[in-house]
Amino acid sequence: MNRHFTFIWIFSFSLIIYILVESHEQYMKQPYYIVLFVGFFFLLIGKYTYVQKPTSIVVQRFLTLMCVSAIAMIFSIPSSRGIQVAQIVEALAVCLAPYVLLEFFKYFPSSTRPRAFHYVSSITRWTGIICFVIYTLGNVAVDEPSIKNIARLFIVLNIVLAAGTCLLLITFHLRSNSKKVKSDLFVLIVGLCLSFAPVTLLSLLPSVLFGFSFLSFYYTLISIIFFPLTLSYLLTKHGIANGRVIAKQIGKKIIPLCINLVICNAILLVVNHNLPFLSVNMFLIFSIAMYGIIRMYFIHQTDQPTNGWNNKQAYSIQEYEKWKLAMFLHDEILQGLIYILQRIQLGRNEENEKKIHDLLQSKIREVRNMCEYLYPVLVEDIGLENSLYELRNKIRMESNLDIKVYYDLGLRIIPLSLQVTFYRIIRELTYNAIKHAEATSIIISIWEEDDLLHISVEDDGKGFSIPTNTYETIKRQHFGLASIEKQLCMLGGRWDIYSDQQLGTRIFITIPFDEVEKYENKSIVSR
Repeated sequence: MNRHFTFIWIFSFSLIIYILVESHEQYMKQPYYIVLFVGFFFLLIGKYTYVQKPTSIVVQRFLTLMCVSAIAMIFSIPSSRGIQVAQIVEALAVCLAPYVLLEFFKYFPSSTRPRAFHYVSSITRWTGIICFVIYTLGNVAVDEPSIKNIARLFIVLNIVLAAGTCLLLITFHLRSNSKKVKSDLFVLIVGLCLSFAPVTLLSLLPSVLFGFSFLSFYYTLISIIFFPLTLSYLLTKHGIANGRVIAKQIGKKIIPLCINLVICNAILLVVNHNLPFLSVNMFLIFSIAMYGIIRMYFIHQTDQPTNGWNNKQAYSIQEYEKWKLAMFLHDEILQGLIYILQRIQLGRNEENEKKIHDLLQSKIREVRNMCEYLYPVLVEDIGLENSLYELRNKIRMESNLDIKVYYDLGLRIIPLSLQVTFYRIIRELTYNAIKHAEATSIIISIWEEDDLLHISVEDDGKGFSIPTNTYETIKRQHFGLASIEKQLCMLGGRWDIYSDQQLGTRIFITIPFDEVEKYENKSIVSR
């Protein structure tokens, strides 16, 4: 999967370099350098974020969004000059952009979305495909300007629909979240408005509707740079990326860069004062920037273990150790077992080999389960709600139990560290009901009421004698229950257990949202 996203970036970068080289002598003027700068900025910030966390779904969507946006902007230069291939590539990127934007907002800032969001996502996808087909037919097969104009209108409307849906989704989140989350959402709203309003209202819509723009597209495009900056800031704040590091590095290099440019310009002025200094300076800045990015990439690859240790202070030590052990088991032990299994499958299917084959399959399954138990990475990727549904499906397949999940937190955003904690608690209680209570039916519920977070796990199995305190819980070797009690104590929550030999067990957990909000922006490991 990581190779696919790296290929997307390399492909985008190669296309942009090609356009830069081919178009320089033909029509590179001052406004076009603005477009090139913005396009390269999108591409480089996307790659930098991806290098830090390549396995994160949020980061993968962010990289794709940055690449598609960069291609659309850069190809607008040759497209405006009537180059047919460039027009088709630009149209493809612009048609994909709304759908890619919504795909990013499926997981950021929260993976919980209204049902209507999925419908809008499908609409933008199919609208983009249809618009691209119509535009291509109007541009290549029929060469009819009216068809292209209709396609352009719907492309712009599709972009407006996607951006408006994202703003509406964020507005819904504002209704049911804490002040800290609301401040982040306000930053996101302002960033989206500053990014898309000028280019849409002053250039794209007037051009389609009235045939002229109030301001040139190339100048309105400057505002869109707020978009990756805003997202990068929020990704950093949520622990998904670390933009502060690169900001400090760039800040330290600005003064040496300016000094180098002054020296180079002085030398060029002495050698030949008729040189096009704007083009030369743009080339120098681009060359220095590319050298810095490539150098930073290789340094990051070399120093990853060191960076992981330095960032350890940002994590809970206990959670960090669990995560590290899970990654070790997955990357080292599990991959080795899979390799051995593949080698055995190539040999003869004798009785001894079959036993080894079965044993290895069993061990692979156990290691996978242990990785998931130590650190449920699934919660990072798809959120608490979807992870509970996956847990339900897994238990149904393994145990053939009647298990139901009810999730009703609306659009309230729960810090990722607490999502992982809640998932662990629910999973522990659920497997206790399966293993010890021999339940045939389990109901998991999580909801919000009276500014309290409620969790309940109910089963119809055999009840048990309820421990009166933590010491008694540990003495009876109920370590899972003792761990849950300790976590709830740290969160300022409480639980009530009702158990009967005939009626089963009901466990109710309540946590004040005031306590939940204290964990804002304290994610253990980012998505």
